[in-house]
Amino acid sequence: MLTTEELSGIVEVMVVVSEDEIIDIAQELAYLRDDETPDLEDLSQLITLAMKIHWLEPIPSTAVFNSNSPQSSMLYIAGPASFGTVPPELSEIMDTIEFEGCRSFDWDVVTSNIIPDISRRLDRLEALVEDTADGIEKVETEYSELFNLYYDYDFWLPGGLPGIGGRLEDISQRLKEIKEAD
Repeated sequence: MLTTEELSGIVEVMVVVSEDEIIDIAQELAYLRDDETPDLEDLSQLITLAMKIHWLEPIPSTAVFNSNSPQSSMLYIAGPASFGTVPPELSEIMDTIEFEGCRSFDWDVVTSNIIPDISRRLDRLEALVEDTADGIEKVETEYSELFNLYYDYDFWLPGGLPGIGGRLEDISQRLKEIKEAD
C-alpha cells in the first residue's frame, strides 16, 4: 500500500497531482510490488491524512499554469510539512502513465486560499482566549498548534503570511497576561 511518505514524494516530483493520478499511480505501484490493488476508500483516507498533517495541500485548478497539467476539481501540491520519499518504481510508472512534466502553479492563488483559513482559525483562537472557561491549557495547546502551522506556512509560501504573525503575537501577549493574573 502507498504510504504517506511515498504519496508526498510522488507529489513533490510531479509538482501538481490530481486525485485520479494518485489512484492510477497507487494501482501501478501495487501491481509492480505484487500487492493488492488499493481500495479507493483507503486512498481517500490516505489523502485526507496527508492534508491533515500538511504533507499535501489542495489547490484549485485555477492555480495551475500549464495546459498539460491535470484538469480536475481536486489537485494537490506538496505541503509545508512534506518530507516525502520517492518510490523507486516511480520513474517506470511515470512512463506508463505518460507523464509529461513541466507543471507549475500560481503561489499567489495558493496563498489566497490559505490566508482565509488561517484567519478563521485565528478568530476562533481569539474568541477562546477571551473565554478561557475551557481552561487555559486547551487555549495554549490550540495556540501552539496554530503557531507551529503559521511558521510552516510562513516559511513555505514565497510571500509568507502577512499580518498573521502580529495577530499571533497579540494572542501570545494576552495569554501571558491571563496566566499572570491567575
